[in-house]
Amino acid sequence: MNNENLAVGTRLRYTGKLFEGFDPQVPQAVFLGYDSNSWTGIWINYRGVVRFVSLSDIEVDKPLTEQ
Repeated sequence: MNNENLAVGTRLRYTGKLFEGFDPQVPQAVFLGYDSNSWTGIWINYRGVVRFVSLSDIEVDKPLTEQ
């Protein structure tokens, strides 16, 4: 994903490398905000845990009716 203006609360799909606690069957996360030092890292809420990930490792999740 390139740098675009995401709104807080946007539903995302994590597509990056596996991390502890990540379930590939549940890749959805919620956008919390951009890193204050750059536009390449973002904060997400993944299953109740706040994580810092690369913007290139996420995409906007489409509603089920659009998939």
